[in-house]
Amino acid sequence: MNRREVLQGMGAAMVLSAASGLEAQTAGSATGVVYELRIYHTYEGKLEPLLKRFREQETKIFERLGMHGVGYWTPDDEPLKGRTLVYMLRHKSRAAATESWAKFSKDPEWVKLKAESEANGPFVEKHDVTFMTLTDFSPAV
Repeated sequence: MNRREVLQGMGAAMVLSAASGLEAQTAGSATGVVYELRIYHTYEGKLEPLLKRFREQETKIFERLGMHGVGYWTPDDEPLKGRTLVYMLRHKSRAAATESWAKFSKDPEWVKLKAESEANGPFVEKHDVTFMTLTDFSPAV
């Protein structure tokens, strides 16, 4: 499944809801702020454990490392329903995103959490990542 199919499957309401809570910007590229859309396609039966890990611990690690969660969604429609997590992060810049992910991957709390939670196998089969910048005509939200 490609990114276009995933985004189409999300529907306009989901994409629009991603904008809620974002800070108003008149020109995203002028500020350097980037938004990172991540789509995780899980193995059969692994969405619930992934959501539990996010809910209970992973998002707290994101926050500690300066990775601001904008929103987290699960699709309601097939073929993504029950096996997909979609989320968006905001970063001060693309360089800040790269730095945060480098810190995240080596973070002792994350390394331990991943090893323990995935002792019986990985949760995510594949993931898609798209970095985005708000346009100059994006509504103030």
